[in-house]
Amino acid sequence: MKKVYLVAAVLALIFGFSYCYKKDKTEKTETATEKEAVVNEVKNEDMVIPGYALGEIPSITIPEIANLSVSENPDAKITLDMTKKISSVPGITIIPVKVENGNIVGGSYSMQIDKNGDGQYSDKNKSVQTDGNGAGQYEDEKVTIQRDEDGAGQYINKVTGVILQVDKDGTGLYTDNKNNIKIYVGETNARYESPNVEIRNNGDGSGTYTDKSKNLVIENDGKGKAKITFNGQTTEVDAKPLEKPGKLPKLEMVPPVPSIEANSLLITSDSGILFDVDKYDVRPEDEEVLKNLATVLKEMNVKNFEIDGYTDSDGSDEHNQVLSEKRANSVKNFLVSQGVTAEITTKGYGESKPVASNDTAEGRQKNRRVEIIIPTI
Repeated sequence: MKKVYLVAAVLALIFGFSYCYKKDKTEKTETATEKEAVVNEVKNEDMVIPGYALGEIPSITIPEIANLSVSENPDAKITLDMTKKISSVPGITIIPVKVENGNIVGGSYSMQIDKNGDGQYSDKNKSVQTDGNGAGQYEDEKVTIQRDEDGAGQYINKVTGVILQVDKDGTGLYTDNKNNIKIYVGETNARYESPNVEIRNNGDGSGTYTDKSKNLVIENDGKGKAKITFNGQTTEVDAKPLEKPGKLPKLEMVPPVPSIEANSLLITSDSGILFDVDKYDVRPEDEEVLKNLATVLKEMNVKNFEIDGYTDSDGSDEHNQVLSEKRANSVKNFLVSQGVTAEITTKGYGESKPVASNDTAEGRQKNRRVEIIIPTI
């Protein structure tokens, strides 16, 4: 009888171990299957950023910006060196013009340049103000640039809606108003913002990616792990730390005032080389300007140029015609007395080409003038 109980006990023990082993194995299998199911679910396309591996956060791409500098036209007939030399004369203004058949058909430009290329240039669509060392302001119908010598400044594109504000160390803000995108760049960190997506790079390998349209958040701890949360379900995967963010591009130089496509330089005194009423003698305050101009004309070895005389509307047409011719010859004789040997042509236009209203005393004084035209071809 004892043998029967002993056999029964042994069988019970064997079956018990077998049951426990199968139960433990089943539980492990179920646990492994659950983890595998979670990972498989995480690998769903909705959980992965297109083009990136599971758990990866895209880097914040710093947009490329086209060369913002202003360049000279290499085929321009007026060179920067030429305008620099003449513009170094205090008290005069240079206007590049196009002369055809004896008439000025283009002259909306204005230019003032110092010896090192600093100065200003403007026409109806473009303006440049520069110190000659890369700092300054440029504006046309599409773009506005304000730049310091170290590359810091602001760029505004009125067509694309892009605005770049950058400091000398590459920190700042990039805004794309058309696409509603902003990129902030700090000393070590960066942040990207769009209507649905936000990316944060903390600069220490950690960062976050949030896509509100997908209800997806990826958090990289910077230590080899990333936590993914999708529709309230969270899992952890292996992930490399984020690379340090880049810097914003600094602005290109605003160059010396550019040359202009024209065929002549129109030179006037800042005071107009004015004459008294019914007089053709050069006023004493303009003699110094003409002396300095004569020096530069000789240094440049100018071969020929034209001097045009004008009057206000007082007096008869015949009288004003003769007076304008005398005014042109008066300036010619003065320059010759200063050693200018170029071939000088003089013309008188009387009252036919006023630059101001003859209805005021100030306007009439501006019309009593001469203009010097130097061909550049």
